[in-house]
Amino acid sequence: MRGRITTSGPPARTLSRIATATVVATTGCSLAPKSFLAVNDPAPLVRARAVGMGDHLSDATVIPTLIARLDDPDGVVRMTAIEELKRRTGQDFGYVPWAGPEDRARSVAAWRGWWRQQSATAWASPQSAETHRLSRAEDRRFQLQRRRNR
Repeated sequence: MRGRITTSGPPARTLSRIATATVVATTGCSLAPKSFLAVNDPAPLVRARAVGMGDHLSDATVIPTLIARLDDPDGVVRMTAIEELKRRTGQDFGYVPWAGPEDRARSVAAWRGWWRQQSATAWASPQSAETHRLSRAEDRRFQLQRRRNR
């Protein structure tokens, strides 16, 4: 039977793959984080991708969260967190995301001590407290603006 269209076999599978790829490309990936707040998502991929979305937020909001992600069970999340911390602060403290838990714990303790010292001087100013309080509101406004611009 020539000319008959079949619903199975290589051509049908190819069309199915093209259709699936088109749907994914046009609707977006469901694992794409919408904001920095997704660093607490259950999915490691979402946490890792959300780490870099805090550029519009204050250091008082982002840095403690990134330091907490240095203890993440997923190595990729730890790697993205340390890279973002290095970019934002210029500090390193010898942290290696793939090191054993004991080695990482020493570096994380150094990060936490450094942040306590930094925040003690920063919080002395009344403006710093106000900036920290507004950071969640900034994140919501930023997300609304992104949705409108789509």
